[in-house]
Order: sequence, then structure tokens, then C-alpha cells
Amino acid sequence: MIQLKAGTIIAFAQKLVDRNNGELAEAGFEWCKKEVNASEHKKSESFMEMFRMDEDKLTSEQNKKVEILLNKFSKCISLSDNDVGKTSTLSHSIKLTRDIAIKQPIRRINGELAEEVETQLQQLSDDGIIRPSNSPWSSCIVPIKKRCGGLRLAIDYRLLNNLAVKDSFPLPNLNDAVYNLHG
Repeated sequence: MIQLKAGTIIAFAQKLVDRNNGELAEAGFEWCKKEVNASEHKKSESFMEMFRMDEDKLTSEQNKKVEILLNKFSKCISLSDNDVGKTSTLSHSIKLTRDIAIKQPIRRINGELAEEVETQLQQLSDDGIIRPSNSPWSSCIVPIKKRCGGLRLAIDYRLLNNLAVKDSFPLPNLNDAVYNLHG
């Protein structure tokens, strides 16, 4: 089974030769868009197999209720590391002390590590998590080896953090809070 993300272009249709007279026809693109319910693949049998309950612990009625609940909230469940969600409900902004773009020089990554970083970046791009940018802002990628041998990509935002206005959310004095609970 092949899974495609919504909006993925899978083909271009282009008419090149007119069948009636064999002459080259005007080339043009014709867009065909069909919306696919992204949660349909999650409702498949393989999705439910991931959550198959021990039949000794749950009755068939309880198992059915769990299945209904999982299907209801299937959009909230990630099936893999690359299955991340997006929201337009919230927006994020960083207040800066100065409006000066920070552009860090690229750090050289050598050998096999560079190939692995390139592979991960391509995977993130294919999954729609990152995209090419021409922004005046840039921070360096920091590849970090995991204990299991894998690679985690991090971003060095220290220079940006230095320009960020610090949030002030003072905490109450713990002794005063405990005293006020007493009475």
C-alpha cells in the first residue's frame, strides 16, 4: 500500500501530439485534484493491529469501545517518527531586542555524517516538515549521535536566544504559598 500526503503531486498530464492530424499540439498542464481523507489509512486493519488488546484483559464489548475511541481520535495518533501533525490554531512569534537578522556561517560536516545528515534532511523535506528558504535568518545544524547509534538533528539557536526578549513569569515564594495553604 502506498500512502500519499494531501496535496502531493503524483503526475503531470500533458497533451503533446494531436491524434487527428499528428501535429504537435500546444503543451499545457491540466491539474487534477482529488482530496483524500488522511485518516482513512489510520482506520485500516493494520492501524487497529497496533492497538490490539489482550483478550484476557478486556471483554469483546470493551475492545469494541476502545476501537471506536481510537478511530474517533485517529487524527491525533502518530504512526511513525515522520508522522507529525500541523495546526493553524496557534501562531508563534519571538520578540527581539533588535531587528537584526542573524545569519550564522555554515558548519562543515564531513564524511559519512554528512551523508546521513543529507538523508535525514531529504526525509524531513519529503515529509513536509521542512522546506527550502531564502530567509535572511539562518542557524546551523548540529548533528548529535544518539546512544542507539542513530543521528538527531538539532539547531544552534544560541545567537537568536541572546536577542530574544526574556519572558517574565515570576513564581511565588514557596514558603508563602505553603503558609497560605495552612490557613
